[in-house]
Amino acid sequence: MKIYSFIDEFSSLLPCVFTLGVFDGVHRGHQKIIQNLVFRAKKEKLFCSVLITFHPHPKEILEPNKKIFYLNTLSERIYNLKKTGIEHLIIHPFTVNFSKLSTKDFLQKIVSSKLKIKQFITGYDSHIGRNRDGSSHHLRKLSSIYGFKLFQVNPCKFNNKIISSTNIRKSLIKGNIEWANKALGYSYTLSGFVIKGNGIGRILNYPTANIQVDPKKLIPKQGVYAVKINYLHNTYQGMLNIGICPTIRRKNKKVKIEVHIFDFHKNIYGKKIEILIIQIIREEKRFNTLQNLKMQMDQDKIKIKDFFHKKFFQ
Repeated sequence: MKIYSFIDEFSSLLPCVFTLGVFDGVHRGHQKIIQNLVFRAKKEKLFCSVLITFHPHPKEILEPNKKIFYLNTLSERIYNLKKTGIEHLIIHPFTVNFSKLSTKDFLQKIVSSKLKIKQFITGYDSHIGRNRDGSSHHLRKLSSIYGFKLFQVNPCKFNNKIISSTNIRKSLIKGNIEWANKALGYSYTLSGFVIKGNGIGRILNYPTANIQVDPKKLIPKQGVYAVKINYLHNTYQGMLNIGICPTIRRKNKKVKIEVHIFDFHKNIYGKKIEILIIQIIREEKRFNTLQNLKMQMDQDKIKIKDFFHKKFFQ
């Protein structure tokens, strides 16, 4: 997969099958669109597959006072898109000036001058251009002008709910990890470098790795989770706590992300790890004593190990 930082960097003599969007999460709905894209490009043999993704998210530019949290960091999005088999990925900066382009201007001044679009694949609710004026109906009219065929992909659902980045964010915030993971097609991931904590976990015989994640990454509901941890090409089981640690008295009530890795005794301060969130076990709560907290953590560990044991034999 070739990666371009601007549309102007792209160059190909081949006609292309094309799609565009943010693709945050590269979830199963996105995957359905991209599979269609790759299939049609291969079917035509002399066509290439081209995907334009925007960064930052348009809402960051159009609604600057509203905080936007991502399902994927940009590097995670690139990694997930690479696995789909597309040949060309254009990561185009979304700016205020860019947002002012109408659909017609976008197709005429930018896309058509650089890309020889023969087929345009869109999702069921795709809108492009200024004020989202480029609906599928509008694009269909423009397709005859610019000489491309438009194909619209139907929505993808799980448990009768449409799979979308918005619905996945809502599910993660509510702690509905199972639906979110099914919708994504993979386990939701938090990754970052291990930083120094307060050492309480070690006192309780549950040493934890405190993770510093990207500040724009969406953090799921506060609670205790069954997780898998990837470190140096090895995968471990563990339990993750997301929350303010209400049992521990501390001035800073900022949400912490700390993971206890089962049967693991290496010093990983300053190292990067990846946490795959599998299932929520319970909500975070305050205990009267550290001993009561430790007793609960003992029960959590047993429950999580039992969960993974049963999952292994399913």
